[in-house]
Amino acid sequence: MALVVAMGLAFDPAFAASGDPSLDTGRNFSPFVLSMKPTLQMSPLPGWMQQPSVVHPETATIEIPIPALWAVPAVEAYALTAVFDDRGDGGPAVEWRSPNGSTTTLSQGLGEMGTALGLNARTILIPRELTREGGVLLVSYYAKFEKLVSLAVRPAREDPLAVLGGGSDPALVDEALRVFERTEVDGSRTSPLSGDIRRGAIVEADLSAPVQELDGELEFIVPVEGVVEGALLKLDVLGLDPEAVVQVRVNSTPVGELGFSQFRLDDPALVPDALGRLVMAGWRSGYLFVPARRWLAGENSVVLSLKRSDVETGRPVFIRNAGLHVRFGSAAAIGKNPSAEPDFSIPDPLLPNPQDPPLPEIVTGVQ
Repeated sequence: MALVVAMGLAFDPAFAASGDPSLDTGRNFSPFVLSMKPTLQMSPLPGWMQQPSVVHPETATIEIPIPALWAVPAVEAYALTAVFDDRGDGGPAVEWRSPNGSTTTLSQGLGEMGTALGLNARTILIPRELTREGGVLLVSYYAKFEKLVSLAVRPAREDPLAVLGGGSDPALVDEALRVFERTEVDGSRTSPLSGDIRRGAIVEADLSAPVQELDGELEFIVPVEGVVEGALLKLDVLGLDPEAVVQVRVNSTPVGELGFSQFRLDDPALVPDALGRLVMAGWRSGYLFVPARRWLAGENSVVLSLKRSDVETGRPVFIRNAGLHVRFGSAAAIGKNPSAEPDFSIPDPLLPNPQDPPLPEIVTGVQ
């Protein structure tokens, strides 16, 4: 039996009398949120949504009607955020049904394969060529329908954006100014960013690309040859409580805590846990600058330490795509004459000319 989910918007005389078009734009950009847990609830239908959502428990499918783009002039695109309990089975699938009845697969699965992560979240951008004439967004989670936590559809605007360099491909920016790469929002399964890359004096060194659990402490052994001017430790974290921290030691010396980008309290990925406390679902990127004086010639120890909150539920914490962004300099420019020009240049294109003299190598390993 299908459950029709709908809620009318209350008429606001002050809004109608204001005549301010910006208010109407804000109204049209309100998200549609469908919560499955602890009970079936939904937000009021936003101004852009013309028909109610329909839940089909018997087929483990949810239908969300999306109007044609021409019907809502302020809206230029839509994005879906799904929050779910990821059991390593691939997660929920997403499809698009056009007015002519044809279907297009947007994602065969929003989750991981093989690793049970627990609470996860994924945002995908719905292609404009599909939404131009409207249709129905279909989210299904066969045999795991009870693992769906919430769905949110958010309108978006397009804005000209110039990107410095060619190492990134941004496709979506949220209200907290978090930048999503195209591979994050295209619905495809994510791949570990394994392997080392050299860009002139910069080495992108892989520490641990695949998903692995951070339980207590995790150590990486980093042999370094050459003079390090500075390094940036980067990794993705899932399951970290907002009150917990990840501390870092390099060669037994504390160097700080991972910093994470800000988030908004109306982010669809921010959901209550079993105790009613707000937790962030999905992957978050963390960074920490490690200065040159912390690196030694030869082997270096980099240790991640998880410091949990006293009141959290203790859900597993995972990391992926752990790596170092290292800048090397010349020995002549260190100590004797710090103001001397470095004896390297960053070539164009990004990868160095094979005829250039070799740069210091960085080899990484996990202990």
